[in-house]
Amino acid sequence: MKNAHERFGVLEYTKRMKDTTTRIRLRLDRFIGEVEDDQNGKAHLISVLGGDSDVAAIWAAVIEQNLLTVEAPGMEPVTASLGEDAQCFRGTITIAGRKPIRHLVAISAELAKTRPGFDPGGRRTILCDNDPTFVLYRISQRFGIPVVPEWADWFNEELNRRGAIKPLIGLGCFPVLVSGTKKLFLKWIRTALRQKRIEVPDCIGPVRWSMAHCFFRINKNDIEEGKLQELSEGPAPV
Repeated sequence: MKNAHERFGVLEYTKRMKDTTTRIRLRLDRFIGEVEDDQNGKAHLISVLGGDSDVAAIWAAVIEQNLLTVEAPGMEPVTASLGEDAQCFRGTITIAGRKPIRHLVAISAELAKTRPGFDPGGRRTILCDNDPTFVLYRISQRFGIPVVPEWADWFNEELNRRGAIKPLIGLGCFPVLVSGTKKLFLKWIRTALRQKRIEVPDCIGPVRWSMAHCFFRINKNDIEEGKLQELSEGPAPV
């Protein structure tokens, strides 16, 4: 697709030393962030592509809790850090006849805690997609709550009615922050069952979930149109 580049953002890192200033700009294909004040924010996920040395520099910046600046189409620039205990994952994208592209994914400690069964006492759950079925599924998996897909619309309405869900800043996804504890969500379910707003299905058997979201989907057209070739030839233009 000719305008594939318009779906990418730019992550910039400036490192100032005694006698020199180094400025690194990499292509950004996924981002989840949260604004904490008018100027700075908190990053929960970054996914960048670039050369080996530049990606290594961003990895070091994440570990050192340095500030990174993110710019993307339709989004105000955000200056943010992933905070303490962020986790980094590095890999390589190999294309025949092209130089390898390094790939870095970094997530905040808070986002890491939302994995199933971890931190059951947590009050904040960061999710990469706002689809009601996906939200209910991830909440149920994290806290071990017995639910069925048919409750997704009710749960979404309840979250919005109580102000327990809010959108986050996202690139390549539609992230949300869900506020609430396992005890609170179980109370909602108990009340809704008593009021017959939701029902337990009569059928016996495994619960099957069907969710459609594009967070992990790779657009083949971006590769075919040479976008990754551009990435392999150097950093984003300054």
